[in-house]
Amino acid sequence: MSTPAERNGYDVGLHLLDRQVIGADDRLVGKVDDIELFVEEAGGLVPTALLMGLPALLPRFGRRLGGALTRAHRLVREAAADQELPLVADFELVAEVTSEVRLSEPAHGLLHRMAHERAADPRRCRVGSLLGMPVRCADLPRRSKILDLRLVGSPDTSGEHRVVALLVGPGRPGALFGYDRRSEPGPAVVAAVIHWLHRHARIVELGAGVEIDREADEVRIAPGTSLSPLRG
Repeated sequence: MSTPAERNGYDVGLHLLDRQVIGADDRLVGKVDDIELFVEEAGGLVPTALLMGLPALLPRFGRRLGGALTRAHRLVREAAADQELPLVADFELVAEVTSEVRLSEPAHGLLHRMAHERAADPRRCRVGSLLGMPVRCADLPRRSKILDLRLVGSPDTSGEHRVVALLVGPGRPGALFGYDRRSEPGPAVVAAVIHWLHRHARIVELGAGVEIDREADEVRIAPGTSLSPLRG
């Protein structure tokens, strides 16, 4: 049976976030609390690292709650200032994406603490900061937002992973439960309800008509940009 990455891509929130990370020696490395993305000059998004630990998880609770929790954690860890930054596992070590994330190297000594210079690099962002970002598009309902990010790439090939599309629409990230994909089976009644609730959600490929403005905290989709229905 083929894995999601070997078929037609896989979704960050559905297939990566909160999954256990297992080393090549079958030992637990940790849990995917967030994912670092490198923002290319042309706007492309390339995953560069799996992020683990509370400094990666807490900001995902939102700007207000997540910010308060992050500040509280920073105060508690004041004696160890370096621990206010997440642990990092290079994305190129991802060997397989199934119900867990398998890495190509043993667990021991694999993680390293993110450097402050890397955390402050404006060319880098986190998936958690994009999920839920408002989407401005005349062809979408008001209060639409980013629900998930779709990746393509071979799990065992370095540098091939790339974000190719955004799942957008009203609702909240994580609420699709994979029922937008034929590859994710489940109870027919549940699938029907989720399809109805997300009937206005769409997939938009990254390109000239899509601008992710992190400073303004919004995504702008130009009129006429192709918006594909979710696959059922």
